[in-house]
Amino acid sequence: MSAPPAASSNSYASDLPRPRRRWLWWLLGVAAVLLVLTLVVQQLLDPWLRRKLEQQVTTQTHGQYRLQVGGLHTSLWQRAIRLSGLRLRPAATVADTLPRIRLDVAQLNVTGVGLLALLRKGVVPIDSVVLDSARIEVLALAQKPTRNAAKPLHEQLPLKLKGLDIGYFGLLHTQATYQPGGAQAPLMARFRRADLSAQNILISAAGAADSQRLGYASGWNLLLQHAQGQAAGHQLAVAKLAISTADQRLQLDSGRVQPLGPAPSGQPRLNLTLPRLRLVGLRAAPLQHQHRFQADSLLIQQPQVVAVLPTTGAAGNSSPAMSFIKSLDLAHLAVQGGYVEVQNKASHPIIRGLKVAGTAIHFDSTNAPDAQRVFFAKAWEVALGRSQATVAAHAVALGSLHLSTSKGTFNLQSVRIRPPAAGQGKPDGVRVDLTLPSLALTGLDAKALQKQHLQAQSLVLDRPTLHFTPPLQPPPPFWKLLSKQLRRSEVAVVRVQHGDVRFGRWRHAPHVRDLNVTGKGIRIDSAANADPRRIAYARAWLLNTGQLSMPFDAPYYRASSQHVHLDTDAHLLRFSDMLLKPRYSPVGMNLHKGYQAPAVTIKLKQLTLAGMDFVGLVNHGDFRLKRVTVQSPVVNIASDGRGPINPNRSKISPDEMRSLGVIVDVARLDLVNGNLYTAYRSPLTPLTGTMNITRFNGTFYNLSNDRRHQTPARPLTGRATTYLQNQCRLDAQLSAYLLDPLGRHRIWGTFGPGPFAMLNSMTVPTKLVKFKSGNVQGIRFDMQVDRKGTTGTMWTQYTDLQLQLLGYKDEEVKKTLLKRVISKAANVLVIRDQNPRKRGEVVSGETKSTREPRFSVFALWRQGVVSGLFNNVGVPQKIAQKLSEAQDKAPLPK
Repeated sequence: MSAPPAASSNSYASDLPRPRRRWLWWLLGVAAVLLVLTLVVQQLLDPWLRRKLEQQVTTQTHGQYRLQVGGLHTSLWQRAIRLSGLRLRPAATVADTLPRIRLDVAQLNVTGVGLLALLRKGVVPIDSVVLDSARIEVLALAQKPTRNAAKPLHEQLPLKLKGLDIGYFGLLHTQATYQPGGAQAPLMARFRRADLSAQNILISAAGAADSQRLGYASGWNLLLQHAQGQAAGHQLAVAKLAISTADQRLQLDSGRVQPLGPAPSGQPRLNLTLPRLRLVGLRAAPLQHQHRFQADSLLIQQPQVVAVLPTTGAAGNSSPAMSFIKSLDLAHLAVQGGYVEVQNKASHPIIRGLKVAGTAIHFDSTNAPDAQRVFFAKAWEVALGRSQATVAAHAVALGSLHLSTSKGTFNLQSVRIRPPAAGQGKPDGVRVDLTLPSLALTGLDAKALQKQHLQAQSLVLDRPTLHFTPPLQPPPPFWKLLSKQLRRSEVAVVRVQHGDVRFGRWRHAPHVRDLNVTGKGIRIDSAANADPRRIAYARAWLLNTGQLSMPFDAPYYRASSQHVHLDTDAHLLRFSDMLLKPRYSPVGMNLHKGYQAPAVTIKLKQLTLAGMDFVGLVNHGDFRLKRVTVQSPVVNIASDGRGPINPNRSKISPDEMRSLGVIVDVARLDLVNGNLYTAYRSPLTPLTGTMNITRFNGTFYNLSNDRRHQTPARPLTGRATTYLQNQCRLDAQLSAYLLDPLGRHRIWGTFGPGPFAMLNSMTVPTKLVKFKSGNVQGIRFDMQVDRKGTTGTMWTQYTDLQLQLLGYKDEEVKKTLLKRVISKAANVLVIRDQNPRKRGEVVSGETKSTREPRFSVFALWRQGVVSGLFNNVGVPQKIAQKLSEAQDKAPLPK
């Protein structure tokens, strides 16, 4: 029996070939062969690459460098190569086109290499390149550039590659030193650790042209620690420097710059401590490609700077950094708590507590500065703490300074300026001794200031104490001095509050206490200096002071006023409670001057100058005013007749108005309620004679030396009334053409009734003459005066005149026998006891006296009255004239 058909079919199928399994075995075989070949190649490739790499370095450097690779391992499957123990060593001598470097690298890992692109010599992609634990020693730099030195990096790649596309590059745990002189030479630069990384580096022509990349990379990170170096005679040290272009951040911690050794002549020196510098928002790509610096903020914390600058140097040379940067944009700049000291022979400034804040800073080297910005910024805030400097040999110190351009304010606190010490500064130069608690400037237009135009609303100086000594040689106008720094200065209001100001060197150097000044519409430039409507550069001044004092005829007198009020708008100047006080007694005056000089004390309740032309006074020194009022003057004249006569010509004379160097033009002069008290000690006795003139009131018109106003037809005229010894009224008038070269003028008037005995207080102790009896009913006089003397007529009406001559003996005024005899003879033979005479005839006297140019015109008037009186009572004219001109002369008191 035969088998079933199905069984036969299965047997047939088992005898057929199986192609799928056969190809599988073929594939496995090929893979096995490739694996074996790969293992063989792997074993042969690593040594070959190692030798090839070492040979390539030797070949490329022409045997001047030798590379040793401790280990090399490639992974074709991972497309990676790992090297370890790399050592690069130079030969004994290296060509000047190559640097002399020693390099040790613990690990070098390159992963993700595009082998196909490498074979095609295209742009080779690489996942990462990492150097770990590298140590670099630079022993010398290249002295000459190579032929390819100017080519960009992507044109210098090996194997003629078109480029490298590296995803990540890392240089980790790196140490470096730069010691060109060898191990025995000083270290020039070193850092203990640096970590440098970059992302997406495309080293190719496209990468170089990409404006968004920086050094072919999309971003860089650098961490530098404990770095130091030497450059330009200075040692530089940085504890930490962190830079991240992706985060747009740069931070420096604990930076230090110190000079090394003595400074070469003419070279600047810098000592800098910088605890922290932080730069945020830095756009690095525009800085590299377009030379545009762009950042959000720069913070500099507590910089400590001590600089030594050369006394002379090349001016105008810009720094390399500023030459590189074409534009700068910084949103915010802040300097906090800085210290700056500049050491040189000129100023040596020291700034403490420096704080600076600037916003929206923009600089463009190709365009003009933005007129809407202030020194390239939208706004500045500057503050200084306790600072000092030396200016023109003066020590200047201030407690604080604050400037705000946005608020338009500038403030100084606790300013102190000390004059040069003895032997310093120019001996005939300016001296300033200033204490200024506060200075405030508001409404400051800082935009105009950068154009050398100071424009502000108000300037207030509070409680300044100033001792100012002007230079011996008069300086140029103030606007010209200021023009070196400011083209124009305009301040709406200037105020000085409660100042104390003293001046030196001037003959009448004043001292002003409690000075309060307000100036309106101040403008200082050449145009304002020539503006006839301005008064000392201002539209108007208002001044009020406390005591004003100054030397007068130094060192003999001191003049003062307890209050001064000045108002240029009202054309008013008023002095209150004035005092002229002598330093010495009459005896002291004679001894110090060497001749007879009275000690004069003058007190004025008020001196008012109204209608004053301040423009003419300030610009030309002319005194033009409408009215002067002298209120309640009290004059005390004490003198001593012992000593020679003053050898100098008197300046108190009408004709002296011609020789004044300035114009004096007073329309009206009023003297109200004045009193004159005189005391005189003659050589005859030690007793003091007194004479008083009280209740003086006078008005004078056209006191002027202006030829337009002072003419023979319009001379000085005046009328005055007073009382002699407070008993006898005197009415006097004056007419004087002040420009007459002969000094001619006329004075006339009348005396009222009074006793002759009122003169005894002066005549008895000084002349030993006593009016025993006699009464005056009236005196009328008229005198013509010139530079030679006085002439005129006097009419005296009196009764019962009797004189008595006295003697001085045993410290007492006595009636001696001889003097009695002479008195009797004089009264009988010379003195006429009444006028009109007994026959009813009114006899006049001749007022004639020769002028002594060493005496004032008042002395000449007195001489004329005395000569006329003596002649009128019977004394012959020659004798009367001689008696009126008699002067006491004696040795100086001991």
